[in-house]
Amino acid sequence: MTQSLESITPPDCHARALVLAGEVELIRLEMGRPADPRPPLAVSGASPREVWFQALAVFRKADRLCHELTGDPTAAVPHAPPISEIRPGHVLAVIDATLREVVTIKQSLGIVELPAAVTRDPQKQPSDVLATLSTVNRQINLLLERPFTPADVFQQVSFAVAYAARLGRTAAPAEPALERRKRPADVYARLLACLELTRTLVKRAGHPVIDHLGAPEPDTIRPADVYDLASLVLGEIAFLHALAPDPNPPYPFEGNTPGRKLPAHCFQLVGVLEQQLRQLAG
Repeated sequence: MTQSLESITPPDCHARALVLAGEVELIRLEMGRPADPRPPLAVSGASPREVWFQALAVFRKADRLCHELTGDPTAAVPHAPPISEIRPGHVLAVIDATLREVVTIKQSLGIVELPAAVTRDPQKQPSDVLATLSTVNRQINLLLERPFTPADVFQQVSFAVAYAARLGRTAAPAEPALERRKRPADVYARLLACLELTRTLVKRAGHPVIDHLGAPEPDTIRPADVYDLASLVLGEIAFLHALAPDPNPPYPFEGNTPGRKLPAHCFQLVGVLEQQLRQLAG
């Protein structure tokens, strides 16, 4: 029997995320790829909307892997609800879409095994779901022939800059000078500062917001990790825009300049976003 959207809770999402993790592990073993050795991220105070954006990041990586291995993705991401109305049921729909991609991958590789059975834990919270999805995100990236790159990060940050410009009702500030030889860890740290600024703005608006999001050790941070964090920051800014009296959201590729990008270019653009958020925070 299919659950109604309203009846789905974080423990349901967590159980399904564990199933997804088990399926991805079977694919990893079949492909002979290494496991991501890093401990799970420490997360507290997450809400369903933040989990939803993490689930979208997982879907995009699974979608790319499905395309690489089968030539044709087989699942569509569910239609996005208004950000202010995201519930655990919306998160579960994205996880299920990702599972459809993963099952197609298993079939293409001839995998017949099933993951271990999962027991639903009624104590699990959205933060537990986000942490589990983060681990799956990391592992899928290690399965890709074309892992997520700084260009993918740049696109997400460009979208966030466009949203922030709508919120401030002004043009984006001038880019800071390009600083060479930046690492993904440098971009990650600057995005964490942006996440902290969005936390201030969301709390000021009277809404719950993630309390804490840990970070991997700097030397282990990959562009895909930066992409996941950029997706979360983008989600928080899009949520702030949804609360504002502006019916004109930006086009998804607004401000993005295609082409090869280095971490230095992402660091520079996140500098623009940080300026915007500091102006909004007053």
